[in-house]
Amino acid sequence: MRRALGWFLYGLTTLCMVLLLLCCRGVFLPCGCARSEVIELDDKSLTLVLAENSFSVRDGSDLLWQTESFLHIQDFLTLDIDRDGQTELMLLAWRRGNYGSSRPFWVERNDTRWSQHIFIYKWQGDAPVPQWMSSRLRPEVDAWAARDGSQLFILTPEGEQTLWQWGNWGLVRVD
Repeated sequence: MRRALGWFLYGLTTLCMVLLLLCCRGVFLPCGCARSEVIELDDKSLTLVLAENSFSVRDGSDLLWQTESFLHIQDFLTLDIDRDGQTELMLLAWRRGNYGSSRPFWVERNDTRWSQHIFIYKWQGDAPVPQWMSSRLRPEVDAWAARDGSQLFILTPEGEQTLWQWGNWGLVRVD
């Protein structure tokens, strides 16, 4: 009986460790549905691809840009969020840590758990360059969509529907 209990506890401990390691690697994060979109940029057709939680920009078969491997991309949108007449790229991303290397001086240490973020990119040539990157989202985004060409509709896991647009620096809730 003691031997069976010992094996049970060993198996339970092993299972907990495996689940913890999988959780740390982001295995249980929301998966992005694989999809692609073709956009016209400076008289050039570029293909935006979301596959296996990674995002890339392609010109035919040529890879022009790809997200870093430590990011887990859930979804992407293209819209003129800042109303400047140019289309921006928005990524709904998961990453470990809240701030990355840009941690504010008043924050003593960076959180190392997975958290959801919105990243907004401008286009320079054929590649996106960061325009604005949010800190951890509270509440998280369950679904999002472009509205009226320059607004962002967000649905939270709790069912709250919100509407956002670009402010002076960052997204501002407008509903």
